[in-house]
Amino acid sequence: MSEKSFVEYAWDFLERGSVLVVTLSGPANLRLMDPENFAAYQDGEQHKFHGGLARRAPYRIKVPHSGPWYLAIDLDGLGARGVRHSVDVQEPVKFEP
Repeated sequence: MSEKSFVEYAWDFLERGSVLVVTLSGPANLRLMDPENFAAYQDGEQHKFHGGLARRAPYRIKVPHSGPWYLAIDLDGLGARGVRHSVDVQEPVKFEP
């Protein structure tokens, strides 16, 4: 089995409702995963993720629950050689009465 090639972003804690705003120079697969699914992804095993194929930037992914998160950016199946990327985190809006 060939080793998986990807770029990893990691956060010890993201709050539910935060939004990752991913800017890309070309199409890429974006996979937001909790630690368990990220470990399965690294091992080439079945895993669950939020995100998908990003064809246009910025691409937004909403964090479904609070906790640690990993974002993998890969080009699997795209036939591309590289893509520039950046990720910003927008905290959830808090309404005060």
